[in-house]
Amino acid sequence: MCPPITELLKYSQVPQAQGSSTLDESSEPLPGPSTCAFKHILLRIAFPKRYPIGNNFQAKRNSRPTKFKLLEIVLYTPLDNPPPLPQAVGYAVVLGLGIVFALAMNVTTWIQARFSKYKPNSASEFSAASRSLKTGLVVAGIVSSWTWSLTLLQSATQSYEMGVSGGWWYAVGGTLQIAIFSVIASKVKMNANRATTFPEVAYARFGTAGHLSFLWCGLICNAIVSSCILLGGGAVVSTLTGMNEYAALFLIPMGVAVYVATGGLRATFISDATHTFFLLAILLYFCFEVFCVSDIIGSPRKLSELLEAVAKTTPVDGNYQGSYLTFRSRPGAIFAVQSIITGFGLVMCDQGYWSRAIASNPATTARAYFLGGFAWFSIPFACGTALGLTARALETQPDFPVLSSTDVSAGLAAVEAVNYVLGTAGSVLMLLLIFLSVTSALSGEMIATSTLLSYDIYRHYFRPRATSKQIVGTSRIFIVFWGVFAGSLASVFKSAGITLGWLFYFLGVATASGVFPIALTFLWKDLNREGAVAGSILGMFLALIVWLATARAVGGEITVDTLSNQWASFAGGATAIISGGVLSVSLSLLRPANFDWEKTRNLTVVKEVEPEEDRDGSSLSSNGVPSSVVADVLEVEKKSDSLIVDVDSLPRSTNDTVGILDAKLDMTALEKTFKRYTFIFGFLALIITIIIPVPLGAAPYVFSPRFFAGTVGFMFIWLLFAAFLVVILPILESRHALWKIILQVVKHKY
Repeated sequence: MCPPITELLKYSQVPQAQGSSTLDESSEPLPGPSTCAFKHILLRIAFPKRYPIGNNFQAKRNSRPTKFKLLEIVLYTPLDNPPPLPQAVGYAVVLGLGIVFALAMNVTTWIQARFSKYKPNSASEFSAASRSLKTGLVVAGIVSSWTWSLTLLQSATQSYEMGVSGGWWYAVGGTLQIAIFSVIASKVKMNANRATTFPEVAYARFGTAGHLSFLWCGLICNAIVSSCILLGGGAVVSTLTGMNEYAALFLIPMGVAVYVATGGLRATFISDATHTFFLLAILLYFCFEVFCVSDIIGSPRKLSELLEAVAKTTPVDGNYQGSYLTFRSRPGAIFAVQSIITGFGLVMCDQGYWSRAIASNPATTARAYFLGGFAWFSIPFACGTALGLTARALETQPDFPVLSSTDVSAGLAAVEAVNYVLGTAGSVLMLLLIFLSVTSALSGEMIATSTLLSYDIYRHYFRPRATSKQIVGTSRIFIVFWGVFAGSLASVFKSAGITLGWLFYFLGVATASGVFPIALTFLWKDLNREGAVAGSILGMFLALIVWLATARAVGGEITVDTLSNQWASFAGGATAIISGGVLSVSLSLLRPANFDWEKTRNLTVVKEVEPEEDRDGSSLSSNGVPSSVVADVLEVEKKSDSLIVDVDSLPRSTNDTVGILDAKLDMTALEKTFKRYTFIFGFLALIITIIIPVPLGAAPYVFSPRFFAGTVGFMFIWLLFAAFLVVILPILESRHALWKIILQVVKHKY
């Protein structure tokens, strides 16, 4: 690490014009630690000899001194620290590891197509995984898709800035939204089991205006999320390896696009499970190293002592006693509301979450989302506690690098902490951790956005009679397009000085207006077209106006910095979610729609048979039946009071998905599931938002070393349980299918 700035003063007597000064600036390596480079700045200022240096100097008009004392100030200031890893490592990870994962996923896809009943060339399999995924794989997909680089870096940043409550409230903000989706997912299966995207349901209920409004919300959300993922990943790769950040922004999505375009949604789920396994393993290693092994910290007690020391020199403004170990925090309370608003907007407007709800087995959808949210909580909480607080505590060490506000906003506090505690090994693991989170989350965004573009634009407005093969081909093109677009948009944000933290605060402003209109589309039959459109679109514009006005009022001007002000983001996000709710509900109460759910239950699905043209030009299915008749058959929903069918027991055929969609759904059982998970969600929300944090925040209490040690133990237990849900459960549930595939592969080979 570089030493602090050293100033060397040299004096000499030279004739020189009064008041003159020169500035020499050069960058050259000077003697010092081998890991540092220094900037050498030589500043020469001439002072009249009669006036002592150090006093306020102002030459008299009539004085004509002939000799001057020349003050030479030589500043040896550290240049940006060289990255701990060579640039080649960055390209090796981004390109090499990306290619390895792409090949692995393509091999997996080939095995699936060759030895299983699921064919990735089917539109339903490509975009919705044949609606047959079991709980464990959906849990892994949810955890992985919600664990972006933003999750790992921003949660640590919040704890670094506001203390232990920062990581907790970041985790609450995401967990509530994923868990409440367990409630909404039951209604999706009850009222729109045939849907592929949420704007499709909007079209069935509200026509073109509602469809375009929801499509706009979805695309805006996916664009910002994709940029967040890439900006966080690019900043870390560049910091750790020196790789050009713009190159990383374009190269990362290209590797992801290869395996997503080949395997579709099921490939992203398999990739999610693989990535999340390594991600949790690395995160657990970091936590054990910080709290059990490290010579610098090594225990929760030592970390709490260091945090008490740093609070004396750098207290948290608004925290009780300026401590980092208290929930009594004004900035923490404000961030809690911001995090919850942002999380709601993100989950409701992101097609990735709707894809997973649609792709899961109707019997397990609600359980999968609830467990996914519960497991995900452990990741940001652990990052904030183990990495964010560690970064702040290490400021007591004289050789720990000083982080600028730009570094902190870019999410580099966690990166520097790991690099300092673990050295080169930590840098390598941190690089892998971020790369895995970026590729896994980005794969979900790519398949989600391609689904919106192929179903809601291509099929809806250009090729209404598009076949399964055409849908899949178009989806693959859109996946590649989105990779290029996301890299370009992230580069624009980067050049404008917009960081990961800035986009996190902006997310709530841009997406929260869609929360109530989109959710009520599946939950409330009286929501009308005016309420849905006004709530989602007008609410967004009102939020932007309030956001800009508050930034001007608080900061005096509208700039990138003032727009990321906590109060401006809070005002904009609150306006978005409140105005969206008020407009959608009030306008609907004036003229209730009284919608008939049978219209959304009987949505037309994409044909899984290839049409042929008969002599008069009408489209025929492969068995000679007119496609119009096929479409009519697909629109018939079989109604029965029998139990929910296990889709794995259904016979597979060319028209595989039709069998699943027409499977008998027990509405009574789904209604019970909806009520049960409504109660469970309410109980979880009460615990993590009220029962635990409110007493801690209300009391003038700073965590004792023993209490903090208990918090760390709680964190470890939750992480290990998440690892079971994400790693062990998918294998247990799919063990029979995996064994059959292994036997078929061996039999085919020998």
